[in-house]
Formats: sequence, C-alpha cells, structure tokens
Amino acid sequence: MNDRSTLLERARSQRFFHTIGGQLISSRCVDVVDPATGEPFQHAPVASESELDLAVTAARAAQPGWAALSWDERQVRLQALADTIDAHIEWIATLHTHEQGMPFAQSLLSARTATHRIRTIAAFRVPDHVLIDDLDRRVVERWHPLGVVCAIAPWNAPLLLGLIKVANALISGNTIVLKPSELTPLSTMEVGRLSIGVLPDGVFNVVGGGREVGAAMVGHPGFDKVSFTGSTSVGISIAKTSAAYLRPVTLELGGNDAAILLPDGPIEALVKAAARTGFSNNGQFCAAVKRIYVPTLQVEKVAAALATAADAFQIGNGFDADVTLGPIQNKSQLDRVCDLVADARAAGGQIVTGGHRLDRSGYFFRPTVVVGLRDGARLVDEEQFGPVIPVVAYDDLDAVISQVNAGPYGLTASVWTQNLDEGERAAGRLIVGSAAVNRHAAFDPYVPFPLIKQSGMGIDYANNGVTGAMRLQAVTVMR
Repeated sequence: MNDRSTLLERARSQRFFHTIGGQLISSRCVDVVDPATGEPFQHAPVASESELDLAVTAARAAQPGWAALSWDERQVRLQALADTIDAHIEWIATLHTHEQGMPFAQSLLSARTATHRIRTIAAFRVPDHVLIDDLDRRVVERWHPLGVVCAIAPWNAPLLLGLIKVANALISGNTIVLKPSELTPLSTMEVGRLSIGVLPDGVFNVVGGGREVGAAMVGHPGFDKVSFTGSTSVGISIAKTSAAYLRPVTLELGGNDAAILLPDGPIEALVKAAARTGFSNNGQFCAAVKRIYVPTLQVEKVAAALATAADAFQIGNGFDADVTLGPIQNKSQLDRVCDLVADARAAGGQIVTGGHRLDRSGYFFRPTVVVGLRDGARLVDEEQFGPVIPVVAYDDLDAVISQVNAGPYGLTASVWTQNLDEGERAAGRLIVGSAAVNRHAAFDPYVPFPLIKQSGMGIDYANNGVTGAMRLQAVTVMR
C-alpha cells in the first residue's frame, strides 16, 4: 500500500509526456484542472503536427512485426501490460481521481476493470472459417488487421474506455495511436510511459491534446480506422471526414437511455440500477438511466425511493474518507446540468430532492430527482450526462415505446417487470442496440454492444470489438 500523501505529492510534481515509438516526448503544455477545486493542478503536453506525424510513422513501422506475431504471442504481451498497470494501480488511480473527480475507490475499481478487460479481450480469437470445401473448390473466410488505429477516448471514464480500444486494436494485430481527452490525459499518459519495454516500440503510442489534435488525427491519411467515444456532434464530424478516405469507424456516442417500469415491476431493483448508473460518477456514463417511465399511480413511490438513494450519496473530494460522489468533471458540463434543471423548473417540473450545485469550490452538484415533466421537456428529450433523473408518468405502454423509438438516440434501454415474457416482448420492440429486462447498462465483455442511430456506428465488445479492427477476406482455391 502506497502512502496516499506521497502519491498526491507525486501527482502534482511529476512531468508527463507523449509516448511515441517507445520514447517519452515533451512539448507545449496546457493546464489540467482538478474538478474538486476548479483549479489547475498539473500540465499535460499537446502534440504538434510533427509529433503526430512521428507517432503515425512509428505505428506504421511497428505494425508488420506486431501482426506477424501469433494471437497467443500478442496475448502474452497484452497480459504483461495489464500486469504492469496492476503493479502501479494505486498511483494510476490517484491520477484518475485528481483529473476526473471520481472517488478514489471508484477510480481503483475502474483501473482494475480496465486490466480485466485487457485480459478478457486478449483471450478472444478470430480463426479462419471454411465456407465451402467440396470437389471443386475450397473457400475460406479470413480476417486480417487493418493496420494503424486512431483512437480518441472521452473524459468520463478515460482509462477504462481508452484501454478497451487499445486491447481491441492490439490483439487483432494492429498498432495504435491513442489520444485521451485533454481534460483527463494524465492516467492514460502514465500507462503509455509504463508500456515502454513491455510492448514493442511503436505498437502503443499516446499523444495529448484537445479537439484540434483530434481533428488532425481523424484527417491524417496514415490511419486505417478511427475509434471514437464522445459526443454525437463530434462523431458526425468524424464520420464525414473518414468517409473521404472510405475508412471504417467505430463511434460510441450519446444516449438518452430509458428505463420503463411496468405495473408489476421491481421498484427496489430499478432504483438501485438508476442510482448506480444515473447518480454514480454524476451520471457521466453513456448508457446510464437518464429517464424513468413509471405508471402514473406509482410515480410518487418511485420518486421517493429514488430521492432516498440520491440523498445517501456523500459528496466531496474523491480523496476524502467516506465520499461516494465526487464533482462533475468540468465546468462546461456543470453549466449544462444547471441549465437543464432550470429549464425543467420553468417547464413545470417539481424537484423532489437536489436541484442545485453545492456552495463550495469545485464542480459539485447534488443528485436530483424531478417529477411533473412530460416528453417535450428538454430534461426528458435530451441527454443530460449529469446526476439528474426525471421520473415521467405514463398510462399507455405502447405510447411510451413509440416515444422512446421516435427519439434520435438508440444506445440502451431497460424494461422492469415480474412477467419476463412480457418484459422480453417490450424490450424487443425498443429500437436500441442493447435492451434488457430487469437490468440496465451492466456491460459484459462477452456480449456484443451494437451502436445505432445517433448513438453511434459499429459494434463493440465480444469478438465484434476485435473484428471491428480487422478486414475480411474471402480466399477461393479451385481444385
């Protein structure tokens, strides 16, 4: 166990670098803000055009040798990367809490989940598949790596979501250049530093920077695929740019994920799932419960139970003892949440609990439950990405399903009921990539995660995440 004060001092004093071709590269730096104070606590480098070119060149040079390794050999190296992260897990979690705001115990869990995902994905295989084998011909379906992957990770779960991209790209024989968000770059940059000597030079490169660096990466001709997690507006821009290269993309974008309670549904289980996804990490989770549809006669009961769950969170600096909810990650997102709550009030919404930011430094907002809104209110129709959940009354299940399907997003949704057959029928009618009964957004690395509508493009997780970084070839041999 590392001494916490030592780790905190190190987090404020250590320099951070790009990792390019197995070398640490420094460049112009920008401030990194601690959301618990609203003040800068570190600096992170921003990649120049020449440094980005250097990273792409290093990745292209390393790719043939990496692809020549067997699946098993690549798995061993990825497992070594996971072991290396685990050996420095408290240090990495310290950086994660400082830059993202998440309570330290949750940062630790996120980092451990990331190494578990690396090991899980590294065990996937995409073997050749014989389609035809007769007297005339043999036809084999064969997968090959695309080449070099451009990966851009978000600020809400930078380490976990970034390293999933790394594992998918590397196990399938690609090399990668990863850019973390400029708001949360440090934990990822530290993993890049630790990877030197564990992975061959140039296989895993990390560069820093904001939207201008991301745009330069997406527009760079040296990449063969783009993997992006973030906002829908940026994802659309990436798709347009990539179309000019006819280059494949995986886009995990926004969601306005609905949970629908049927009259016989398990309220306690629903509230637990809503609090876990919609309040923990301040609802900064693409597939969080973002709105709950409840039969009119049960709205008061559900809202009261959800308010109790909201009030149970201990809000504060993620390094303080007993804190279970840190700050919203950035000022812009805090302002959006405040604006949506103000709009909900103006639209006739009643605040059951919360509804305001804390009167202290940092970006803290009290978990909030709102009733009295209908579809058409911004808080119901838009993705809030904050710790505010509207409980919406309904009397017609068909109308609710039609309303959910009419929206622009299609990430996840859930149905809650004791009647599993009825729940499965209702879930099957929802136009979302991932629908569940009596469960919400519990991602399973063995289950595909389809991305549809304005929630994205492609399929992540399971073998689909691996084949998403590969090209399919049909080989025909005439006898």
